[in-house]
Amino acid sequence: MARRRWIKLWTQEVIYGTTLKELEPDERAVWFELLCLAGDSIIPGMVCINENCPYTDDQLCTMLNVNSKLLHKALTTLKNAEKIKTNGNGIIEICNFVKYQGSEEDMEKHRSYMAKYMKNYRDKKKNESNSD
Repeated sequence: MARRRWIKLWTQEVIYGTTLKELEPDERAVWFELLCLAGDSIIPGMVCINENCPYTDDQLCTMLNVNSKLLHKALTTLKNAEKIKTNGNGIIEICNFVKYQGSEEDMEKHRSYMAKYMKNYRDKKKNESNSD
């Protein structure tokens, strides 16, 4: 399964929605970085090393460049806001990740579209340079 190179952020929801009201600025930074980790994960929407191995708190603190107090505060707030949950293995799961980010099929359609777009773009540039 391919990792995502980007994630969607819904501007109106971030600016005017519950995220702004539920999270302090430092907690929002942790939230956005968790979204990035979940997008980069081998299991979309899960913040983990593999399907059976969560990151330790120390690893997350290092990766997110935060102290353990902030990490725990943010994780507690995010759980209470039902933005994340942890499974039986202790792996952090982003709630509604696929709803907001799209399925793997959506990502494949996008990759296919972008590959065609880039091929056409490169061909156009090549033709332009050859006509000089």
